[in-house]
Amino acid sequence: MNYKTLTATLLLSCLPLLSQPLLAADKPAAKPATTVTTAKESGKVNLNTANINELTALKGIGEKKAQAIVDFREKQGKFTTVEQLADVSGIGPATLEANRDMIIVK
Repeated sequence: MNYKTLTATLLLSCLPLLSQPLLAADKPAAKPATTVTTAKESGKVNLNTANINELTALKGIGEKKAQAIVDFREKQGKFTTVEQLADVSGIGPATLEANRDMIIVK
């Protein structure tokens, strides 16, 4: 066999490999759909699912108040209204009003 024939044979033998579908490992991983993502996409913090770090992003909420919100949620159950935030110890009407546009309850 000469060099040109060998090259052509090798190239033609690779063609079936090029037509194979991608393996699952080669595909990009799909992002899981979650309800938390929906809340974050809207730019609001869900009082029922937010962790301490997310809660401290709110105006006037430090680590102690964020922990108080989490403790309240664990003891009293999920928040049913945004206004219930004022029932948490250390959070008054001014803090609620400052954050009203940034919080949701789902």
